[in-house]
Amino acid sequence: MWQATIDFLIHVQHLLNEVPNPFLRVLIRLALVFGGTWLSALAVKWGYKGVRKALLTSRRFVGIWSIVLSSKLIPRALQIVPLIVLGVLTGTLFPEGRPLRAGLLILNKAYFFFICANVFASALNVVYAISNWRRGVSASPQKGVFQVLALMGYLFAAVAIVATLSGRDPTYILSGMTALSAVLMLVFKDSILGLTAGVTLSSNGMIRIGDWIEVPGANADGEVIDIALTTVRVQNWDNTITTIPAYDLIAKPFKNWRGMSDSGGRRIKRAILIDLDSVRFADLPSLDRWKEIDLLRDYLAKKIHEARAYNAEHPSATASVVNARKLTNIGTFRAYCLAYLRANPNIRQDMTIIVRQMDPTDRGLPLEVYCFSANTEWAAYEAIQSDLFDHLLAIMPEFGLTCFQVTSAAAMRRTAEALPPPQANA
Repeated sequence: MWQATIDFLIHVQHLLNEVPNPFLRVLIRLALVFGGTWLSALAVKWGYKGVRKALLTSRRFVGIWSIVLSSKLIPRALQIVPLIVLGVLTGTLFPEGRPLRAGLLILNKAYFFFICANVFASALNVVYAISNWRRGVSASPQKGVFQVLALMGYLFAAVAIVATLSGRDPTYILSGMTALSAVLMLVFKDSILGLTAGVTLSSNGMIRIGDWIEVPGANADGEVIDIALTTVRVQNWDNTITTIPAYDLIAKPFKNWRGMSDSGGRRIKRAILIDLDSVRFADLPSLDRWKEIDLLRDYLAKKIHEARAYNAEHPSATASVVNARKLTNIGTFRAYCLAYLRANPNIRQDMTIIVRQMDPTDRGLPLEVYCFSANTEWAAYEAIQSDLFDHLLAIMPEFGLTCFQVTSAAAMRRTAEALPPPQANA
């Protein structure tokens, strides 16, 4: 079949040689060459489109096959078919030694290198998509590396194309490029730094798609949606998008919340301001009332036993309250907070749980709750934190404690109005 086609084209060439007008011979040859190339490209395009549609509708071609068929890899690879047709038609229809024949074959060879670069870049995109598919999420941090490899492929193709068009050896072109390397590094310094930073970020896994990062210098606080060769795109929580040069993430500090997400626990660190005037020793009625609280029953039994044993060993404890050991309402409330956190299923029990007093201030005594929620999702985390402090704030009056709150102007006005008017001097 192939030999028959070649023989037919050679016969057509002999027939064209009999055309008396040389300009008409060239036009006919060009029409046959480019017409045959166009028909072959059209046949390949429509043929692949029909096969692709049939394969994508088949249930057997899913997963990796679906990714390959949905990419540009196969269409770009099939561009070689019309290129081969162009070379065969040019080589058979044009006599040897003609400048037009040599020029078309050179252009054909140069375009072949360009197609190879396109196929190589498409193959890298397919590998990148398959790696993401195997992870189950679009979170591969290697996009910058694939882009560097694709860029190198295009650079090699450019060198081969220039060498083909100029008729020189590729090593000669490369030696000429090395002479310009110093100038190129100076002119494209920022691009080279961004390229290096992008590769560093991707290869070291410093950021990944889907990470929550904070970059104060760029006013970025949100989720990474794209890691390109020289830039990183962040969708902020207000749905704005910030584009950050990759080099800035290497040269300047930023916060990545991936560790929090991977750990499965999100920190809760908030203090309740307690009015110091409400802090006091616990009396017997209060102790009897607190004993009814299940979370405090064991704690109070232990502390009351220790206090009675100490007071029994020290006779001076009965003479003055200063010498005696007594429970306080704030200490009991702190124990209740800790027990409540230990019994809360929404709090990670394998992580740090602390309820501590901070230094007193002019706004009262801060009682800080430090723990980790069992759900790291923002909405769920805020709900867990709110429910926790809703309960603690509501239960405080049971321990005789009040929160500190700055008196508003309206409250002061109501207090002044409630006072009796001053008596006039007799």
